[in-house]
Amino acid sequence: MAEQAIIKPAEVWDKYRSTERANQTRVREHRDKTLIFGAKILKYYVNVKGEKPDDGYSLYIALHGGGGEPVELNNGAWERMQTQYIQSIQHGVYVVPRGITDTWDMHFRPESFLFYDRLIENMILFEDVNPDKVYLLGYSAGGDGVYQIAPRMADRFAAVNMSAGHHNSVNLQNLSNLPIALQAGENDTDYSRNVETAKANTALDTLARNHPGFYIHTTWIHAGKGHRFNDNDPKKTPQPVFHDPDKWVTGRNGQISFVNTNAICWLDQFERNSRPQWVIWDVKTRADRHGEKFWNTNKHGEQHYWVDIGDNTAETLGVDTIIVGLEKENNRIRVEKCGKYLRLLVDGHMLDLDQHVEISVDGTVKTVLVRPSREIQLETIEQRGDPRYIFEGSITVIKMENGWDVTSP
Repeated sequence: MAEQAIIKPAEVWDKYRSTERANQTRVREHRDKTLIFGAKILKYYVNVKGEKPDDGYSLYIALHGGGGEPVELNNGAWERMQTQYIQSIQHGVYVVPRGITDTWDMHFRPESFLFYDRLIENMILFEDVNPDKVYLLGYSAGGDGVYQIAPRMADRFAAVNMSAGHHNSVNLQNLSNLPIALQAGENDTDYSRNVETAKANTALDTLARNHPGFYIHTTWIHAGKGHRFNDNDPKKTPQPVFHDPDKWVTGRNGQISFVNTNAICWLDQFERNSRPQWVIWDVKTRADRHGEKFWNTNKHGEQHYWVDIGDNTAETLGVDTIIVGLEKENNRIRVEKCGKYLRLLVDGHMLDLDQHVEISVDGTVKTVLVRPSREIQLETIEQRGDPRYIFEGSITVIKMENGWDVTSP
């Protein structure tokens, strides 16, 4: 390891942070609370509350309602969200982005994902946010946004809360390592939000059964409530919710339980695991975050946790879903499903890089000696601007005509 010229991740991060905190574009963004990409602008509100914990502030990004309304109404919704959850936060940075359009999909336009990435990175840089405690909330149109953002940026968040929104048929498969809470009113019949929330819960139930230990989720259907219900009571007063959303939606059981539905309390249970044992990646549910000239690298957004597919798509890979597992005790990575190309990002916490690493793919077992390098450390910090995503080495898996080629370049 010492011969490979790698340096401590903390030193990589300190150098990167020092450089980026002197970046005048980022300085202006943070000062003005405004991000610009092309013709789109994201404005946001910030409230830093409480003393900074030893491990850094938690970051709560809250998305407002509205959408498909005049600008004045959407601005009003943005202003109301600036106080909606703040009383429940003890020590954290509360950020409320203004939707970048006034359309119904105001929180998940193509440029939105670039902005959220940049916003999170800037908060880590300038507000000492703990990157493992980044949370996303949204109400109504903001709930729609949570549904769309979470699976496309799952590796950024520790947990998310969706209130009173609609999933719009998004695939939730990428939430294997991202806990999600779903909340809706029993009588919120517009767009069938009530029923569709329960159906999303059923889909997550199925994923959790098929992958035990993954797809953590909680769903609260608020009894007797419509589009407005209490998901932010700072006193944590128990609220009446249906005990079993699946039974409720099918009319089989009306049993009600009283639970604390405070979204902040629910989110605070969780910290992100940046190196999960299993990565399940539906590569069709993905946002383009390359953002030409927006980043220092043209490789932004090509990763999902410790898996990287470069600039490939489902079409070029020939597969919709990637499933990869880490077996630290066996110094092995199991590739259960992948396409023609796969890059695995690794470090000494995941595997013993002094020994050969075993790669199991499509019934073939290969061994490879990983070559840690400073170049990969610097490359990976640039790609996500996140101190937890600094890797030491990589393993490339390519499907050839005569089998699999496994190398550590």
